[in-house]
Amino acid sequence: MNSKPVRPSNDTAHSISLVLLDGDYSICRFEPKTQVPPLSGPSDIYSLTTTHLETSLVCSTAAVPAGGRTESGWRVLYVEGPIPFDLTGVIAGITSTVAAAGLPVFVLSTFDSDLLLLRGESLDKAIAALNGSGYLVATPAIM
Repeated sequence: MNSKPVRPSNDTAHSISLVLLDGDYSICRFEPKTQVPPLSGPSDIYSLTTTHLETSLVCSTAAVPAGGRTESGWRVLYVEGPIPFDLTGVIAGITSTVAAAGLPVFVLSTFDSDLLLLRGESLDKAIAALNGSGYLVATPAIM
């Protein structure tokens, strides 16, 4: 199925820029209501989400605590913000572009921005797809 990526629906002059952050990240799953152990080291990104079905943690791979099921090898693209709350379709546009390239993505949102976690082995392909769809992706000289 060929689907055209969705672009933000507002007719504003917003250009969406993403920045590749340094480091490798992991996504961890714990049982619901688990008291997650302290991180085993520093992490520039730390997100803990709990629902009635699970507790999920995203952090630097070097900081993963013991006890959870862990998926490692993720890289982070940070959507430069702040993103106005009335700007719609930002994540839909980005994730549909990545999905059209056949790649998985894990998304986190904050008050000001969004973060996309992409598997390290597919990072170059994801960045190429995003650049090809008009997104501006800044990467460090060495990935």
